[in-house]
Amino acid sequence: MRPRTKGELRTRSGCRKCRERRVKCPEQRPICGHCRRLGFTCRYETRLNWQDAILPECDDTLSRRLPEDLLISIQSWMFLNTSQADFNPDSPQIAPEISQSYSLPEDLEYPYPQYLSPFRLGEAENYLWSYFTESMTTRIVIDPNFNPYRDIILKMAACSQEGPLFQCILAVAANQLQSIGRSEYNQVTWLHRAKALRLLRSQITQLASGETRNVGYETSKDQVIASTIMLTFFEISKDCSDSWTVHADFARTFLSSRLEDLGHLSAEQEALLYFAVTYFVSHDILAATGGTVTETSEMVAEMCNKVDKSTILALTGCSRDLLILISEINQMGCSLIGQSHQDQLPPAIQQRRDDVEKLLHQLRQEVPEEFKSSKSEFAVIAEVKRLAALLYLYSRIDGASPHDPHMVSITQQILALVPEISLRTHTGLWPLFIVATLGIRPECDEERKLILGRLVALQQTRQLASVKKARLIIEDVWKSRDLRPRESRGWNILQGRRHGAISLA
Repeated sequence: MRPRTKGELRTRSGCRKCRERRVKCPEQRPICGHCRRLGFTCRYETRLNWQDAILPECDDTLSRRLPEDLLISIQSWMFLNTSQADFNPDSPQIAPEISQSYSLPEDLEYPYPQYLSPFRLGEAENYLWSYFTESMTTRIVIDPNFNPYRDIILKMAACSQEGPLFQCILAVAANQLQSIGRSEYNQVTWLHRAKALRLLRSQITQLASGETRNVGYETSKDQVIASTIMLTFFEISKDCSDSWTVHADFARTFLSSRLEDLGHLSAEQEALLYFAVTYFVSHDILAATGGTVTETSEMVAEMCNKVDKSTILALTGCSRDLLILISEINQMGCSLIGQSHQDQLPPAIQQRRDDVEKLLHQLRQEVPEEFKSSKSEFAVIAEVKRLAALLYLYSRIDGASPHDPHMVSITQQILALVPEISLRTHTGLWPLFIVATLGIRPECDEERKLILGRLVALQQTRQLASVKKARLIIEDVWKSRDLRPRESRGWNILQGRRHGAISLA
């Protein structure tokens, strides 16, 4: 094959994504190198564009403030391939302006459309939406068949493009892009985040004042719930600073009151509520094991008991019973704070501790047939988390060190199963964190290499700040154990770390 000239590199034979991004496509087929690296869907197809030959004048100050990708949506028109259904007033894909004058059937409470109207998005917004839809949603669930981000969140955002949830999704997508090296999206990230926060505050104010009680009251509640999930998701992805716990604290109270409406909700509303409660409950419980957050145990356990078991298993990789047992260990640990070290626990705590240990040993986490496509993976994740919970119990309540024989045994069992956990999602972060900080002995360099290797691989699947923070804490703990091996016993080694609250869900 003859070498290409510079002029030939500017042909329009590249894939759709590279042409949208205005970069030279390497044109490998069926997937080009850029799309393979960034996780895009690679398509070689003809796309019709309709753009004014002379762009309208725009404010110079606006041009200086906004990135080029965002200005494109202001300066250009785009002709999209459409079908007759796009112009059919009975179609669920109609634009919001049209749907306002169209009377929906009474039995259709939440007409979440499958797709966005082709005339609603500029090119920059369309790119961010497509990136979240095609690249991100497939990597944040264990079972592809159970994907609330795709089946609930995206449909709600498409239904109300003027709401905060839509802006949250664009902010999350822009943040992910800038985290993989697309620095031009840094400003776009904060622009959409600011819009999302402003719209969310406005919606919460309206709900508190009762302004939306007659029109869209329930829809506004759902927008608040879904937006809070995505804002928490954003903060954890961005830098995992303590700001994510602010959203989580609000969500806990809001969802607690929303759970009182169970029995009066539509199927879509109930699915959203179960998703939201599982999301925030798992974050609360697992964050409290990291040494810097105190779980509001009674409320969390009550909320956890009201959620569908299959939803919890699908989103966390472990059973509802296991989450409740970890929460019980958190409660016992909090009751022991401030007490001087004793060889014997108080009788009440000793009884609770023995009950939890017995239940953890007897726990059987059955994976229902509905998850048969990922059943073996669910089984491994659930077992690793059960073993990690035992490690956590012995370390936090008993003060056991990594050198204790039963701790060594459990650590070896966990490390043997770790390679079997897929890197598609981050559900394995918590057991990695627990075994690294509480189970691995200072002299075990190979085990440390295994953990670090898994964390690096996990980070490469999606640039989450929580994984980076987990690694910092783990390395900090290892240094403490190396320098002061006799003083570094048990879970107390995690207390007082300078890294702040960490998301481990």
